Amino acid sequence: MPELPDVNASESSRHEELAMAGFRLDPTHEGPQFYTLLAVGGDNERPLTADGRIIFFVRPTLVHKALAMDESLAQLGTPPRDVETMCDVAQTLYLVNSQEEDPDGVVLDCLLIFDDLVRATQISMPERYQGMLTELAARLTEGQSLEKIFTSESLRQHVEDALLWCVGAVTMKARILTS
Repeated sequence: MPELPDVNASESSRHEELAMAGFRLDPTHEGPQFYTLLAVGGDNERPLTADGRIIFFVRPTLVHKALAMDESLAQLGTPPRDVETMCDVAQTLYLVNSQEEDPDGVVLDCLLIFDDLVRATQISMPERYQGMLTELAARLTEGQSLEKIFTSESLRQHVEDALLWCVGAVTMKARILTS
């Protein structure tokens, strides 16, 4: 899901900083199950990576160990202590699968984070999935409801397939720190 650069942005508004992202896959789990750091605010928003893998960690207390593995992100300063953005995959799949509204913007948040993560994997997303998710993100950004976007059950299923493809691609290129 390529993003167009903001031609009106000044250099001072392109200051990169670190943001902690939380992830939830299990719908029975409350809160994030794992985390990563993202470089945000610049021209190249990206997650923590080392040796071609996205670095995730299971507790916020591991943030310093994870950050030390990515020299380019480590240069951005002290990591945040709290989750600033959430990629609730479980809730996103539920909303896409069966709901008419997403008042909290859960789906869009997940799509934006997946955009950064999938680009970091360097795995080519099938054009059909990329186009579908890009269009979904654009419509959600415009404020359209899921009811207006999903005109058929098969469209919901195709979007769900695209999201699951993203989960698989990221998983295959992940390293998870547990201690």
